[in-house]
Amino acid sequence: MRPTVATQPLWPAPTPMRDFLDDHPIKLRRERSPVPGSLRPFVLAIGLCLLAGLLVFLDRRGVITPARQAVQSLTAPVAQRLTSLRDEAGAFITAPRGAAALEARIAALERENGELRNQVLRLEQVQVENAFLRQQLAIQQAHPWTLLGAEVTVRSPDAGRRMITIARGSREGLRPGMAVISQLPGTPAALIGIIETTGPHAADVLLITDISSQVSGRVIHQGRAEVGLVQGQWQRGSRLRLGQITRALELAPGDTVVTAGLTAALRLPFELAAIPPNIPIGSVEAVRVIDQYQIAEVRPFVDPDQVRYVWVILSQED
Repeated sequence: MRPTVATQPLWPAPTPMRDFLDDHPIKLRRERSPVPGSLRPFVLAIGLCLLAGLLVFLDRRGVITPARQAVQSLTAPVAQRLTSLRDEAGAFITAPRGAAALEARIAALERENGELRNQVLRLEQVQVENAFLRQQLAIQQAHPWTLLGAEVTVRSPDAGRRMITIARGSREGLRPGMAVISQLPGTPAALIGIIETTGPHAADVLLITDISSQVSGRVIHQGRAEVGLVQGQWQRGSRLRLGQITRALELAPGDTVVTAGLTAALRLPFELAAIPPNIPIGSVEAVRVIDQYQIAEVRPFVDPDQVRYVWVILSQED
């Protein structure tokens, strides 16, 4: 057997790293802060407040406005796109699946559409009623009348008579002989007819342009007045005829004609005592002289054939 020869390494064995670190500990250098640790949050909060105040001050002065607007213009398309994607995703998630679900959804949408249409119609009707109520309030503030509004529902098909039917009747306090007025854009509230007959919830109105209509009228000329009789002349372009005016008061085109409130005293065929005085009727267009009297052609302030809503004068304040 060959003898065993002990060999030595050519270089010393490496020292383990842990032993090296243990023999040479690393010392970290710690910088001392002039601010104690307990005050740092307070100082940071004050700094943030000062920064926010500075930004607010600069914003009010308009210094950072261009920059903010530029940032908003850059981020607005991205925000809109993200919002659109969110809505599309929500719609996709909540969308019904299957034919039965789609049919149920369509039926629900149709019901919702019908309800919305009904709401729109009700709102439109309320707007119309509010407009008439405001108009009525303005008339009552200008005149001592108590009014009741009514829609025109029917116009007489008889060419020989000028009549309308309104949606108010005896249950609402109407009776024959009451004056009916109306107002169109650019005109005063003026007489357009007299209630002839009434039902529980409807009334027939004889228009002042009908040839059988007769109302006592007062024509005003330069501060003086004369009483006459206003008769309908619908065949002459829905005009009126003012007669029985003496020549003591010389009439002229443009003179105003109002009710005299003396219809009952003239013993006319209708119960017209409820017609109060000083309701505007129309203005004189032309004057003719026959013997000792004058006859004037009068244009109504309100054309009765154009009205769609009227007011009945229930009473007049003393």
